Amino acid sequence: MANGLSGKRVYAFGDSIVYGHVYPRSFADLVAEQEGMTLTKFARNGATIGADPHASGGQILAQVEETADVAPDFVIFDGGTNDAQSIFRDRAYDVGVYAAELERTLNTMKRKWPTAGIVYVAAHKLGSRDWDTQVALREVTLRACQKEGVAVADVFQDTTFDTRDDAQRATYTFDDLVNGLPGTDGSGTHPNMAGITTFYVPVVSAMLRQMSTR
Repeated sequence: MANGLSGKRVYAFGDSIVYGHVYPRSFADLVAEQEGMTLTKFARNGATIGADPHASGGQILAQVEETADVAPDFVIFDGGTNDAQSIFRDRAYDVGVYAAELERTLNTMKRKWPTAGIVYVAAHKLGSRDWDTQVALREVTLRACQKEGVAVADVFQDTTFDTRDDAQRATYTFDDLVNGLPGTDGSGTHPNMAGITTFYVPVVSAMLRQMSTR
């Protein structure tokens, strides 16, 4: 492929938005297939950047630490979605702790795979999370990414995907499968195939293509 991504290896870390929730395919799978890349996905449902003993997926840092040192060409990851619940609802830690753990996560990625292009995927605007907490986490995340030279595939800013809008929530997110595929009328967190293909895939693919030409 002319974009230079074909045959490249990509690792994907994060939470259920990267894993796929109750469906084993997410935007990461579709991007990799579209671009001819080899994907290895380490994301876990319920994962957080900060250490929340009640988070079902553990820390994203652990996903990175447990992965082999064999370097990918690219790393994509998300985070903050479940942290918003840990911080606002559960009071498990605060934004400052999240920021420190994010720095540790980014530094671990860069130390293990110094030649890899790292991309943070900023999730859509979530009607299922406290808005002020989302904004606070976004601000510290963008600051950390800028400091560490990490690219941002910004679904939050660069698309209209906003599940505070009830019509978008119903159309573009799912909680359960229907005939083996993601359904509709979800909580607003997990993008279904329409949400993935309309909003996530174009933004993530564009960032990877941009990075491949550098």
